[in-house]
Amino acid sequence: MAFVICEPCVDVKDTACVEVCPVDCIYEYEGLNQLYIHPTECIDCAACEPECPVEAIFPLEDVPGKWQSYIAINADILDTHPASTAVGRSDGDAPAPDAAQPMAASAPASTLDSADIAALRQLLRDLGDKKTTSDDALEEILPLLEKLGVTVTSA
Repeated sequence: MAFVICEPCVDVKDTACVEVCPVDCIYEYEGLNQLYIHPTECIDCAACEPECPVEAIFPLEDVPGKWQSYIAINADILDTHPASTAVGRSDGDAPAPDAAQPMAASAPASTLDSADIAALRQLLRDLGDKKTTSDDALEEILPLLEKLGVTVTSA
């Protein structure tokens, strides 16, 4: 798990972080009083951290001592609340599809290696920090998607 949502989110649940998450790994559940970062879906891109208006999101290694219990709260959430029961989710861990960017996928041709993943993380950080444009980022991401056997079509 790369990032953890802590106490300042309790009873706030501002979704600015959800809107910028490139992998849709931030979940909201009916009846619970905060948002949660999926412990294995987070790619450590840090896009969510600066967007949180109450400064509730921390890298795992930087969670303040007084909020250490939130590490387990975020990590254990799926034991009691499956991703499929999260608000706006209906098919397991898969994020809701984005109608503006239809994608057709076949079986993956291969997997991404650690260098590909590191490059993708850096690209997402650069995009979040506005060090690159979305068009330039897309040109770098498309070959990675093709490596996975994903075909991207425009609407």
